[in-house]
Amino acid sequence: MNTLNNIEKRIKNISEQYPNDMIGGFITGDGPIPCDIMFVGEAPGKTEVELGKPFVGKAGANFEKYLNSIGLRRDNVRITNTCYFRPIKRKISKSGRETISNRPPKVSEINLFKDILNDEINLVNPKIIVTLGNIPLKRLTDFKSIGECHGNLIFNKEINRNIFPMYHPSSLIYNKSEEFLNIYRNDWEKLSETLLSL
Repeated sequence: MNTLNNIEKRIKNISEQYPNDMIGGFITGDGPIPCDIMFVGEAPGKTEVELGKPFVGKAGANFEKYLNSIGLRRDNVRITNTCYFRPIKRKISKSGRETISNRPPKVSEINLFKDILNDEINLVNPKIIVTLGNIPLKRLTDFKSIGECHGNLIFNKEINRNIFPMYHPSSLIYNKSEEFLNIYRNDWEKLSETLLSL
């Protein structure tokens, strides 16, 4: 039976039994069920795992700012990930100091959670799924790059859902150009208009 409890147990089992040690904890989705609007990110980072919630780090602050700008709050939306555990890479410096950083999830890691994400989508039953970044975009559409389709409504016949691709909020940390900021802001305005039409 597809329940939230069942989904969370499956995420825990996969994460704890993952044979590759290059992961740093896991989280589950956050927000109401059912819910009209569902955001799907890539994978949790360090802060997300520490606090047990998606989008609570630097990228999360950007996300929340723009979410609020179109009249929504975190508790109005469901937020989840394509990969539920934190993929990490370890690096040893010449002095022997170890650093741990995030890495994108591998296709095999995304596929581990494919059925779970589908089940979470069915449980949430959203009118629209907003993908944040290339990884959820490739998982839920046939597009290969966010640049091809951001800010446009796409219908996924396989899962019978509206998909609205957007840039990942962390992109604002790396790309501070005025041009990109305008594109990003414009996509949120388009999302706001799209929500009114659904």
